[in-house]
Amino acid sequence: MVSRPRGVAKRLRTPARRWRAGVLLGAGNALNLLVRLYGDTDKLSHGYLPHYETHVGPRRFDSMLVFEIGVGGYESLTPGGSLAVWRDYFFRSRIVGLDIEDKLVRLGSRVAFERADQNSHEDLRAVVARHGVPDIVIDDGSHVGAHIRATFEFLWPQMRAGSIYVIEDLSTSYYPSYDGGDPPPPSSAIALLQSMVDSVQAQDNTFDRYPEWGTRSAPAHADLQALHVYPGIAFIVKG
Repeated sequence: MVSRPRGVAKRLRTPARRWRAGVLLGAGNALNLLVRLYGDTDKLSHGYLPHYETHVGPRRFDSMLVFEIGVGGYESLTPGGSLAVWRDYFFRSRIVGLDIEDKLVRLGSRVAFERADQNSHEDLRAVVARHGVPDIVIDDGSHVGAHIRATFEFLWPQMRAGSIYVIEDLSTSYYPSYDGGDPPPPSSAIALLQSMVDSVQAQDNTFDRYPEWGTRSAPAHADLQALHVYPGIAFIVKG
């Protein structure tokens, strides 16, 4: 079969978007095709999409508030394609994109943009005051460990049971240019996740059944139900 030239494929995207094909793809949990429809996001090349389908896909019919932190690079006012993807994937939800740089976002009434520094609790407090507490957070922001921790420490305690917190691009925990290293320092996202492993395992009832075997430390995140970690990405579920 002869493949279509890339230029033709790009031209086909415009009418497909106009016909709300994205909503149909979202309803069908076809996130791979939905990302290809909009382009301009690296979630496909990173291999994250099957994990999104597994962990947040079952909630795509819910009416929720979704925060995505980091919606484009520094070079342009145009946001990346993921805001449009989430708009159609979570087609009954409100989407708020946060970025430290201004972005020109025109994706309909369900999508808002806030210029905010994820490392600033004051900025995050203002966003929550305007929009509410999110049900899903996707941190694709600076990827600096201290910033990831600051955002998590502010938003997580406010989130309701059943909420999901996603952290992308965990490899940066090992890069000195992102304040990481090998092994990752205590300030890194990987170190944060390691503390979450301890918090999940502290809930094992074996400790209560056999106290004579040993002790456990008090969990740092007692409200953490589950932690799912894959190459480059983690899904944290609140209990």
